[in-house]
Amino acid sequence: MSHPWLAPPPALIADVVAATAREAVRAMSLIPVRGLARYAEAWTRLVAALPELLRSDSGAVFDAVSRVDVLSTVQELVDRDVNEARLERAVLTLWMALAGHRGLTAPLALPGPFRQRVVDPKTARLIELGDVRGVAATARGLVVLARSGRTTIDAFAVAPLPVIAGAALVNGALRPPDPSVADQVRRAADLVASALPAGWLERITIGSGDGVPREARLGVAAGPAELVAAAVRGFVRAAAAVDPPLHPSGLVVAGERRLDPAEALAWACGNAAALPWRADRSRAAHDLALDLDDICAVAEPTASGTALLDVLRAVAGDQPARRRALLVNVDASDFVYSFQFGRSVERRCAERGWRVDRLVIETGIDRDLAAELGHAIPPPVADGSEVRVSSEADPAAIAAIRRFAARQYEAVIANVRPKLFYDLVESGVLATRSLLWDRHLHDGLVEERARRGIAAARLSALPIRVWSLLGQADTTLPLRLVETGLERGAGHAWPMDLEFFRSDVHPAPSRIFAGGDSARDWDLFVRAVRDLPLEVHLVTAHPPADLPPHVRVEARRLPLWRFRDAMAGAAICAIPLVREIAAGVTVLPMAMALGVAVVATRTGWIEQYVTHEEQALLVPPGDAGAFRSALLRLHGDPELRARLVTNARRRVTEMCDLEAFTREMFAALDAP
Repeated sequence: MSHPWLAPPPALIADVVAATAREAVRAMSLIPVRGLARYAEAWTRLVAALPELLRSDSGAVFDAVSRVDVLSTVQELVDRDVNEARLERAVLTLWMALAGHRGLTAPLALPGPFRQRVVDPKTARLIELGDVRGVAATARGLVVLARSGRTTIDAFAVAPLPVIAGAALVNGALRPPDPSVADQVRRAADLVASALPAGWLERITIGSGDGVPREARLGVAAGPAELVAAAVRGFVRAAAAVDPPLHPSGLVVAGERRLDPAEALAWACGNAAALPWRADRSRAAHDLALDLDDICAVAEPTASGTALLDVLRAVAGDQPARRRALLVNVDASDFVYSFQFGRSVERRCAERGWRVDRLVIETGIDRDLAAELGHAIPPPVADGSEVRVSSEADPAAIAAIRRFAARQYEAVIANVRPKLFYDLVESGVLATRSLLWDRHLHDGLVEERARRGIAAARLSALPIRVWSLLGQADTTLPLRLVETGLERGAGHAWPMDLEFFRSDVHPAPSRIFAGGDSARDWDLFVRAVRDLPLEVHLVTAHPPADLPPHVRVEARRLPLWRFRDAMAGAAICAIPLVREIAAGVTVLPMAMALGVAVVATRTGWIEQYVTHEEQALLVPPGDAGAFRSALLRLHGDPELRARLVTNARRRVTEMCDLEAFTREMFAALDAP
């Protein structure tokens, strides 16, 4: 391996440390004071003293800010707050490291008490200051302002630390490790000394997770390979910030995490450097090749990155590509349903042992996925590479498609609108077996094909199968798709994540819920409920005028989880619709899954899901009296409600289970 990052000479290590420290010093003045809590005043005095400190001895300042507990915290504080424990360790370590600096013309005080133990930046030992009044960094050293008076730091040293390869060794609780563990790490370091970036490591921590700059984190049973990988990984991350190796345009997904390409490259470098000490070199080289494959799918290398990737490929050797699929899931209109669809597709791919490349819509502040779900966004299901775009018109989408088009896929699965669909066609991506969910594909598909001059015969020749929304009483593929050239496929009910559409909310027996905006006949609904002795909860952005007092309106859009729970809190869901428009097909199965009895306008679309008197009560369009009678009947007959709910739950499971839907899609791949 000839790239300097993989076996860095001392001069390069010193340059990277210095450059990293300079960036941290610049960041110190950018940190918002509000994030510094009780240290705000002391920090302001330190920033004011920085010019003189740098003028008299910049090297001492750089050494202080590049300490493990200082550097990562300073970097983060520019953009976000850090927890109280980390903040205390950072400022206390910084003050201790600056003590004795000849540029300190006046003492710098830091208020106590201090609950966190720290590693002495000047000696390999642990310090516990406890309930002191504070400390002061002076030109003569650190002064501790104890309750009994001034004293030195030596009185607060609690334990020496072993030093291995120039780095202090601690456990995850910042205590001396077990002697047997220290001996094990020392033996490993002796074996791999020539491969370690000497002078880079300040600390080796026995614990889980990723190390911060200048720290290597190892498991208790770590051997030589893990030590090399962790040390090189940390150095490469820092070097990449100084000399960027990649122009990133996506993320690498590995082990349920999303990694920036530079971070993924750092992992690859660490794994490459550790290869000679791996028990199974062939498997390790194979995994390295897969990592490189993913990195190249989401990033363009710079000049230095090209040289580094060439070295890593030579180390990995020729490895067989792992089977993979491409998921193109760009739908801003129904982004929550699209997200759930994408995760189900990933599960099908993971069952087949496939990696997954993803082109997905980026949900921004105005489309907060976690807020819609009501919980944190779960981690990805399958490893692979991921590119996020703001819309189908985002130039990054076309660039990503071009990169993906160079790969071999077992299958392509897409949920797109016409523009991106034809981009996929023209790139050649859909020349492999392709599964399409037609959620919004049909809108403008014929017009876009004509605009681009693509013949229907060209589309019909592609191995594409489409699942479209059911027609009014038809399970075949809609005619407009067939005329476009998409001849293979079928109609299907709206697929739903039935696990998500469960709720612990207890329904109120006298409450009616109604919600939605598409083709709702709210005037009819108001006439139907005007004199009902029931509570009505109405959720719509377009509420009708002259509502009676027992109708509670939420005119702002509710996050999906709140809309779900609002519906679950009612005994009856009302779905009043105008004549024969494709509407109600999301709210209806939601109510069926939640166990809420339904009264709905009879339309061809609604009758695909329910039968009158079997799973719901259906009334003629425009008949407010019939709607009112159905609501009263359902409210007054608990046995009828229970029967309809039981039948509806069975029906929605048969028709709309998202997991069954994606299994049906993937089964088509195995069909002759």
